[in-house]
Amino acid sequence: MKAHIFSLMILLCSVSSNAQSMCYQWPHWDTFKQHFISDQGRVIDLGSKQEITTSEGQSYGLFFALVANDKSTFDKLLDWTEANLSEGDLSARLPAWLWGKRENDYGILDSNPASDSDLWIAYSLLEASRLWNERRYAVLAAVLAKRILREETEHIPGLGLTLLPGPYGFEIQDKTWRLNPSYVPLQIIRRFVDAYPHSPWQEVYDTSVQLLVKSAPKGFSPDWVLYHPDKGFHFTKKHDDIGSYNAIRVYLWISLLHPEDEQGKTLKAHFVPMVKATAKQGHVPVNVFAQSGHYEKRGSVGFNASMLKFLDSSQEINALVSIKQHIDHNITDELSKHYYSSVLSLFGTGAFDNRYSFSLDGKLLPQWEQQCSE
Repeated sequence: MKAHIFSLMILLCSVSSNAQSMCYQWPHWDTFKQHFISDQGRVIDLGSKQEITTSEGQSYGLFFALVANDKSTFDKLLDWTEANLSEGDLSARLPAWLWGKRENDYGILDSNPASDSDLWIAYSLLEASRLWNERRYAVLAAVLAKRILREETEHIPGLGLTLLPGPYGFEIQDKTWRLNPSYVPLQIIRRFVDAYPHSPWQEVYDTSVQLLVKSAPKGFSPDWVLYHPDKGFHFTKKHDDIGSYNAIRVYLWISLLHPEDEQGKTLKAHFVPMVKATAKQGHVPVNVFAQSGHYEKRGSVGFNASMLKFLDSSQEINALVSIKQHIDHNITDELSKHYYSSVLSLFGTGAFDNRYSFSLDGKLLPQWEQQCSE
């Protein structure tokens, strides 16, 4: 009798788990998983010789799994990240940014963490705790948020408490820092301001806004920018003003801010030149130049998907329709071949199709939250 009851309990749990996963479907996520995520939970950059995995890939995978209501994949990604990028304890060590094939085995290739990935991991854990009602995620998110503040920020003279790209190597000479505008998605930082009110996340938010605006004087974001208290944000021949594979995320993150976000409205107005350039070309440029405002070449499917929400909030309807048709025609193939373009595509099309959005205070609003509770 006891064995029968135990078996019935297992069956009911299985049915409940299956019901949770079946109440929401995201085919593009399923395609991405099939081609880029191992059974163990490792996001693999297929185009690399060393079969690399980055903390960025793991962090985006966690976010997409949450958007897809795919808790089993979320846990696999989290477990793999902790075991392999954080030496078994994510609460004690921020994840190394690069892992892959070494001479005789696989392991960490560069132990320096990447702050943008750490932000996305902490955020996904925080929101997973709220949406899936699992406290252990929230505890880990809080620990990670504290470590990010302690290890990946610095009080930069004339600027304030600033998010560095990583703990080491970004003060390139005395009082000159190298910063990355695409590393500061404001909705995540705003969420941390609300979730951790006794921590200085508001100051990080304020300096991040400065970084976004002042590094892009013509409305085109660079990949990287230098900052010196006397020179402000600037570029050199060695550290130039090109914006490409990093910078495309600046427009993406800004476009995802809540429509009533006053700072978001200001930023969208500031970056309208990128929208105009996209409409003029009929596609998103792959290279832009922050100082001159020049742009060139044709971006990938992912680049185009990254601008969908921005175009949707503008008056460039013809460009939006043309680009959306191009994406629809090519995205299935893209999701089987190119890792980075694929993640940009998931972010861009997922938001455009209303699979997720962000509240005014930065909370994640997945489409399944409403569907699966009905």
